[in-house]
Amino acid sequence: MQPLSYYYYNVLEGLEKPCDVPSSRLQEGYDILYRHGGRIEMDLMRKAEDSNAQGAPYHWYEALDEEQRAKLHKALNDENPAKILKLIQRNGYAGVLYHHAWHYFREPGAA
Repeated sequence: MQPLSYYYYNVLEGLEKPCDVPSSRLQEGYDILYRHGGRIEMDLMRKAEDSNAQGAPYHWYEALDEEQRAKLHKALNDENPAKILKLIQRNGYAGVLYHHAWHYFREPGAA
């Protein structure tokens, strides 16, 4: 993965607070995204593409049009988590990132 730039953190700081994430998890999800700096976006896209290839696409990934999926695929191949973050937010799926961060990247023993 490329070193993260100031651009990544600018995009993250501009991330809208998703309404489908419980308020108690919003700050924690954001902190996890910040702390892991791009790894969550890359992990989410790898899992989404693997699932899609196996014929069981994630609901949000399936809802994207071909152009948006192609852009996400290119961002994954380019190892550009800032672009993934921006595309996911632009398509209204910021909550997916929060949920993925909270479920898969929380510290063990976190409430």
